[in-house]
Amino acid sequence: MQGKVALITGAASGIGAAVAHQLAARGVKLVLLDIDASGGEALANSVGGTFIRCDVSDSAAWSEAVRSCIGSAGVPDYVHLNAGVMSVGAGEGFMRLEDLPVANYQRIVSVNFGGVVFGMQALLPHMRARHGAAITVTASMVGLVPLAVDPLYSATKHALIGLVRSVAAGMENAPLRVNAICPGGVDTAIVPVALRAAGMDLMPVGLLATDVLDLMEHGASGEVRVRLGIDNPAFAIAAPRLDAGVS
Repeated sequence: MQGKVALITGAASGIGAAVAHQLAARGVKLVLLDIDASGGEALANSVGGTFIRCDVSDSAAWSEAVRSCIGSAGVPDYVHLNAGVMSVGAGEGFMRLEDLPVANYQRIVSVNFGGVVFGMQALLPHMRARHGAAITVTASMVGLVPLAVDPLYSATKHALIGLVRSVAAGMENAPLRVNAICPGGVDTAIVPVALRAAGMDLMPVGLLATDVLDLMEHGASGEVRVRLGIDNPAFAIAAPRLDAGVS
């Protein structure tokens, strides 16, 4: 990875920041995107990267961020589309779906799903023919199973897995790889207090960052990789075969 360029969203904290530190240690040139300007600038200073303030739910902001990235660092070799939120803030209690305000619905869909769609739209024209390049998306274990306490979070992560597999299938012969990481609980700021209080097993961000780097460098296109916890090795999960029960 030495000398390559990487772009990370949701980079100011959590998984994104851990990935940034590990990439910097590998000699990668970093472009960090986040809506948190103070946290993003501080991280950029510590890893020798470039910070661009970007609201990932805004397609125009994405176009400008990609132009700035190419102008300052070049076309990315690796991209980690990582920004994400839950339906309610970390300090709030969960609400029933029928009680959730429209603004909360619009925010989680626009950040979790729109942030990846708009990012791919802005990046693919530049990266599609780039040999060895990869776009790795942070999905979630609950993109494969239900999450009763936050159905919309689960739904957006299910959507990301479908998007990754479908985009990869549409570029079978392209050198660019598109894949996803699906972690179980990770110790980040978006984890609600209710889940922490319930004793949810949370893995450190550095552990997941190692999996992200491996996917960027070696993961197959369309691969969906799951990491359930500290003591559970990561594994790839295939899309279901709809003809499995057909004789």
